[in-house]
Amino acid sequence: MEILLFIFPLLSFLLFQFFSQKVKTNSIYALHYFLCILNFSLGLYIYFKILNLDKDLPLFFCRIIKIDNLLIDWSLRFDLFVSSLIILITFIGLLLAVYSTNLTKNHLKNFKINSFLSLSIFSVLVLVTSNNLIQFFLGWYLVIISSYLISNMFKNKVDNSNIFFENRVSDLCFFLSLYFIYTFSNSINFDVIFESFDTIENNTTILNKTFSNFEIITFILIFSFLLRCRQFYISNSSYDLLSLNTSSNSLVLYGLYLPIGLYFILRFLSITHLSLNYSNILLLLGLIFNLMFSILLIRSYKLNKLILYIASSQFCILLIGIGLKLYNAVMFHFVTSITSLLILSLSFGIITFKLNNEQDIRKMGNLIVKCPFISLFILIGFVSLLGIPYFSGFYSNKLFLSQSLIINKENYLFIFTYCSYYTFIISYISFKIILVVFLGQNNCNIHLYNKIEEGSYYLKFILFILSLIIIFSGWYLNNLFSGNFGETLWRLVLVGDVNFSLNNNIDKNKELLEIRNIVCYIGIFLAFMNYFIFPKLGNNLRLKNKKLFRYYLKSFTSYDFNR
Repeated sequence: MEILLFIFPLLSFLLFQFFSQKVKTNSIYALHYFLCILNFSLGLYIYFKILNLDKDLPLFFCRIIKIDNLLIDWSLRFDLFVSSLIILITFIGLLLAVYSTNLTKNHLKNFKINSFLSLSIFSVLVLVTSNNLIQFFLGWYLVIISSYLISNMFKNKVDNSNIFFENRVSDLCFFLSLYFIYTFSNSINFDVIFESFDTIENNTTILNKTFSNFEIITFILIFSFLLRCRQFYISNSSYDLLSLNTSSNSLVLYGLYLPIGLYFILRFLSITHLSLNYSNILLLLGLIFNLMFSILLIRSYKLNKLILYIASSQFCILLIGIGLKLYNAVMFHFVTSITSLLILSLSFGIITFKLNNEQDIRKMGNLIVKCPFISLFILIGFVSLLGIPYFSGFYSNKLFLSQSLIINKENYLFIFTYCSYYTFIISYISFKIILVVFLGQNNCNIHLYNKIEEGSYYLKFILFILSLIIIFSGWYLNNLFSGNFGETLWRLVLVGDVNFSLNNNIDKNKELLEIRNIVCYIGIFLAFMNYFIFPKLGNNLRLKNKKLFRYYLKSFTSYDFNR
């Protein structure tokens, strides 16, 4: 029955490719929605089937091919981690199918979007259920092909010479990493690979740090993924996400590459989690990248850049958590943050579409009058992302911070300071967007502004469902991820090891958590002053003539002196 998980999206892809001219449009969409619902329901079935397994390790295999004479035994791997990704991926596929269909009246474009979306969902499912290196290889390159098809729908022909070399280096690193994993383990099967790393004693010393060969190979594999993702930030390339609308960003980032990036790291965690040096490298990468995206967020006013940088910084938080070995907190934060990012991207996608793909938030304003429900959904998404009580993000942020302080007592001051810094930045940026877009002075094209409507009931229903998930899922999922049970469960699932315990006591750091919330409120207050109060004071001629005040308005607010 599990094989239907791949058949449903493949049927949707073929449906839009070969029957778009032979079947009525409404019938195609209805069948596509039905297949997406079936796929999501099957994902839920697999998840609960794993939870109800009477085994110490919640894991089962679905055999695909077995040929004894050729020593071929190919199975699909389903565990709690994989089933969680499956639910997320199929749910995103269902949401974006409805979203993309109702966003434009161009049926030909809609057919292509839904077709390549289905191919993308199929590709990611092939990748995350892989139990051998061959399927892992095929799944990754199917993802690359599908993302190429999607990106070229929105771009004219451009010069890709600036990313060609980097993509080939990424391909080479990916291929070599899989080849050496096979060479050292003499197997393509993941279970054999995970068991063989203990028997290999070949180590390499780099900068006075000792690494096993598996650790170096795994890092090269992760590096190939990061190098491939760099193309999304290069302007004037066919993969430039900043030239696409936010709905496409949500597809490529949240539906494909954000879960895949987590999968690349956590799938091979069992052969790297014992190395402190390897964990420190991931921690350092997360800190550096997060600092870079935080700086970019401060001076950005383009909506697509802001959403892209926020999503990227959330992935960096996951890297930091993996480096600190907070595996259950990483999974919890991933689930809550990706839900918030989805509702933000889909909501802002509607707004930019209504404003003729305008991305500059300084050319928006007073949209709360035209889009009251969308503004409420966006507020809910940001509030959860900030970890304000008692949305789902509050529980994941609380678990993340408390565990990091317990397990790293010697560095708790640095960790807490960095968490406070990032909390301030993300809270300031979040309410900067809300204040400028919805409560600020109207700077929209007046003709477009007068025609703005909130969108169809289908789109608002999607956002409403996501909002309910954000509001009510936190307290339920908290039982699955937090406490000694959650810690033991996810260590067992991800690394197959339970000989470790934090003796988790979240209430022990209650005062530090309150300080973190205060820092969040300070960021909100400063954003309110800079983007709501000070721009109003800028109309005061007395203050406007003061150089220091003019410099402050120009540097830290969206005030327009040319008005």
